[in-house]
Parts: sequence; C-alpha cells; structure tokens
Amino acid sequence: MKKTNFKKFLLLFSMLVCIFTMTACGNTQIDSDSAKESVKDKEVAVVEDNLKQWAKDMILYLDSNSGESGTDALVADAESGKTLDEINNKVYVVNPKGMNVKTIGLYNSWNSTKDELGKLKQDIDLKNINVKVSDDTDELCTISVKLAYEKRKCSFEFVINTDYTLESGAINPSYTIGEKMGKAGMNTLIGMGTVFVVLIFISFIISLFKYISVFENRKKKKKEDTTSVGVDNAIAQIVSSEEENSSESEINDLELVAVITAAIAASEGTSTDGLVVRSIRKVNNRRK
Repeated sequence: MKKTNFKKFLLLFSMLVCIFTMTACGNTQIDSDSAKESVKDKEVAVVEDNLKQWAKDMILYLDSNSGESGTDALVADAESGKTLDEINNKVYVVNPKGMNVKTIGLYNSWNSTKDELGKLKQDIDLKNINVKVSDDTDELCTISVKLAYEKRKCSFEFVINTDYTLESGAINPSYTIGEKMGKAGMNTLIGMGTVFVVLIFISFIISLFKYISVFENRKKKKKEDTTSVGVDNAIAQIVSSEEENSSESEINDLELVAVITAAIAASEGTSTDGLVVRSIRKVNNRRK
C-alpha cells in the first residue's frame, strides 16, 4: 500500500515538473534590441580601426586649415565636394557616397571655433579615441576625442549612422569658470538690456496717449467753435433783420403821425405847431 502511494507521489511530482518546464519554455522571448546591439557590437569591432583613423585624419585636416587662407581652402574643398578620401588618398568607411550636408556643417562649426583654440599641441593617438556603440536604432556609434590646443582643451564628437554617413559633428571647447561666468553675465546683461529697452519703448508709447485726448479735445472744440460761429451768424442775421424791420416800422409810424397831425390841424383850422401826438392806438371795431 505504501509502495503504491509512493509511486503515485512520484508520478504527480514528475507531471508538475513537466508542466513548469513547459510553462517556462513558453514564456521565453528573444529581445530584438539586444540582438541589434549585438550585431552593432560585431560590426563596430570590425571597422573600429578605420573609424578611429578617419576621426584622426579629419581632425588633422581641420587643424591644417587655420587662418584666413585655411578657411578659404576649406570652403573651396566643401564647395567642390572634395572628400577626405580624395584629400588623403585613402579609403574610409565614413561617407562612402561622398560629401554630405553634415560634413559641411562640421566645417562651418570649425571655422567659427578655431580662433578660440589655436594650434594643436599634441599628437593624436588612436588609443585615446573612444568608439561607443549607439543605443539609437538609426545610429551605429559615437566617436569621441579629447585634445589639447594652444588656448584651451577641446573635445570632438562624431555620430555615425548605420549606413556609415556622418550624422553630426560637434566641436566643444573647454572654457574656464571665469569665462563661463563672463559669458553668462554678458548674456544676462543683453537679456535684461533688451527687456529694459522694450519697457522704455512701451512707456514712451503709453506717454503719447495723452496727446491723443488733447487732439480729440482740440478737434471737438474746433467743431464746437464752428457750430457756435454758425449760431452767432444766424443770430446776427436775425437781429439785423429785426432791426431793419423795426426801423421801417418806426418810419411808417412817423409818416402816419404826420398825416394824422395834418388832418387834425385842418379840421380844427389851426397849424400843426400847437399839436402833439402822444400815441397811436388801433381801435377794435369788431362787435362782441
């Protein structure tokens, strides 16, 4: 009886082990990113020496083109599409199809930075050039080099795509704390100066608003004066007309007085010298 139970227990245990084993196998997944990184590692390992040599020769080529004449030569090479392969008579894996826009950008960056560096003070050792595989899908690796120049240290960084084209080239001079503080202070002054200039301009614009009200009041007053002059002219014309009518009425009254005085003197048989007319009043003959 005990043997039977023991066999059942072994059978059950074996079944559980098989089930857990099958479950573990079913959950196993292959990481595609890890696979791609592994492929990149192998690819970079094959071309690493060529990448380092390209970076070294590119830096030496840039350093040889210093000064105004060097700038003109670099510009001429870029405009003619002359690659580093043609300049050094070598074959590099970088930019296999020739000059690209990123390379021209690297040349422009060098032309704007070289005066801050001066001449290269050390030899470039391939052992000091670091090649790091990129985590980005489209990028193969990043090449970084740190060098010492006459005026300051500088680091170069080149990003290479999976098709071996130059994706970007950065030239980063190393500045002292004092230089960084000076640049930060200058940027602060420029920023604050710009803000103050804008504020002053806005204040000037606001100060002109009072002249707008003065202009409006002046225009309104001018309109009122014009209206007042028109009214005064009208009143003057009315007064003048009334005065003329009054004068004519007075003349007519005097003539009437003279006629009445003459009639009374004739009826009385006397002269007009002894008669004085005090008033003339119209008698209403209508019967109520």
